[in-house]
Amino acid sequence: MAHPSRGASYSRRGRESSCPQGSESSVCVSSQNRGADTEMLERILDKPKLVIMEEPKERGMRFRYECEGRSAGSILGTTSTDNNKTQPAIEIQGPIDHLKRVTVTASLVTKDPPHRPHPHCLVGKDCPNSTGICVVTLNPHSNRRHSFANLGIQCVKRKDLDGSLDKRRRLNIDPFQTGHSKGIEDMDMNAVRLCFQCELEWEDGRKDSLSPVISNPIYDKKATTTSQLKITCLNLNRGSCTGKTEIYMLCDKVQKDDIEIIFKRGPWKASAEFAQTDVHRQIAIVFKTPPYQEQDITEEVDVCVVLRRLSDQMESEPIGFTYLPHNPDPYEVKRKRKIKSDISFRDKPCATAAESAPPAEQVFHFPQPQTMMSTDDHPCAVQPRAPPVVEGCYTGPQDSNNDNDASAILKELLENPALQDILADPNLTSSMLSGFEQGPDVNTMFANMDVNLNQNFGTYPQDFSHFSDWQFNMLVNESQTPQADAQETSANVVQVKTEEEL
Repeated sequence: MAHPSRGASYSRRGRESSCPQGSESSVCVSSQNRGADTEMLERILDKPKLVIMEEPKERGMRFRYECEGRSAGSILGTTSTDNNKTQPAIEIQGPIDHLKRVTVTASLVTKDPPHRPHPHCLVGKDCPNSTGICVVTLNPHSNRRHSFANLGIQCVKRKDLDGSLDKRRRLNIDPFQTGHSKGIEDMDMNAVRLCFQCELEWEDGRKDSLSPVISNPIYDKKATTTSQLKITCLNLNRGSCTGKTEIYMLCDKVQKDDIEIIFKRGPWKASAEFAQTDVHRQIAIVFKTPPYQEQDITEEVDVCVVLRRLSDQMESEPIGFTYLPHNPDPYEVKRKRKIKSDISFRDKPCATAAESAPPAEQVFHFPQPQTMMSTDDHPCAVQPRAPPVVEGCYTGPQDSNNDNDASAILKELLENPALQDILADPNLTSSMLSGFEQGPDVNTMFANMDVNLNQNFGTYPQDFSHFSDWQFNMLVNESQTPQADAQETSANVVQVKTEEEL
């Protein structure tokens, strides 16, 4: 019994023998090619690959010129923070059993495809002088990963661009074999990408090259077209929900024809109103807020404000803004008028003008001599305790409604028998009169008083209710002074004649 595999081989040989005799050599060559292709496929499938483990930070890196005479800085990783600095990193993944050495070459290429060599240079401790590239050698058996520390980007002057590209071509640095497809006129000098080329060296001496890997773009910090957007501050962070609130914004450098201001909250978005002439020296913008989506809000609404670049849709970090409910009287004119009217109403007097007016000076009317009361008829002139009463008397103006009460009290005192006996005692009367003569000068006391000498008031009954007993006695004593004293003091005393003398 024949073996099946052997039978199959016989059948294949039979089919081969059925071919023309001249085709035997071509069949042998094709079988050898298939074997070589299979071996190549196995090698490709088992080949390691290069992976970027940490991308470079896209913004915040400044490209420096060589003439600045200082370090070009260091490219940071995307996860880098102020407390934990990281760098771009690559890793060799896949089988490395028969792999001896790995050589990685990093260079700069243009941001947009086809990714041509960029004239800017990489500088750092792993970069040979004046080459513009970075070359590192790894032992994958000890460390599969490598971080590019102290790797900076150095600008090239425009007049030296062609010379820098010629150096790359001499070093055979053209990862995507672009050649001289285009000139340098359309190159973006403010954006680059890192390109990593990996060469594998096996233990048997063979060398393989992996496909180039490119990173995310890296933008120059000082370029206004690619720099990171940042809002420094707003002079107002609150405004009406109807919009049209004028606000001044300070920001980092922006292009007046490539920037917009966006207000957003959830799905709602609106653009602020400003013209290119409102952008002042690339660092300040004067704009008006857009109206909020709801005009009848009853409480404050917080939204976000961002700067957005039109060319690449890059946005800044948001800053807060508050929409306020609509106020028809923003300057509070009505409230101020109401307060003013309330104050005027409280200050308005409720009493009459006569009661609210300050008390005027005392006006004394000297009565006619025949109506003047004598000292014998006045009870206060001979009252033994008159001086203590004078000290407790109220000398201010009294209400005219008390005239009747004063007259009734005076009448009761005159009708009192005990008081009449006191008045009849001549010794007490003389002692009291001598005491009044030693008292203060009446002319000096009433020098500052306004004495009304109008004769038209003589026919009216005189009101003495405003005076105390002591003041009343002084008036009576003054009216009874001798005529000689009246002549000496004519400047202060007025002579009054009766109707009989006239």
